[in-house]
Amino acid sequence: MPVVEISHLLDELTCAACGTRNALWLYPVRGVIECRECGEKAIVIVEPSGGDQ
Repeated sequence: MPVVEISHLLDELTCAACGTRNALWLYPVRGVIECRECGEKAIVIVEPSGGDQ
């Protein structure tokens, strides 16, 4: 059975590398944001609480 990875589209954000809007996806388990247009990646720290506190 293939593993399904959870990802979230980051609406209204623009990729700093290629300038494409609405192409950034957050992969919270890996702690990575990836541009689906150019493939550029950034490592992030995801707050378990959602960062509201």
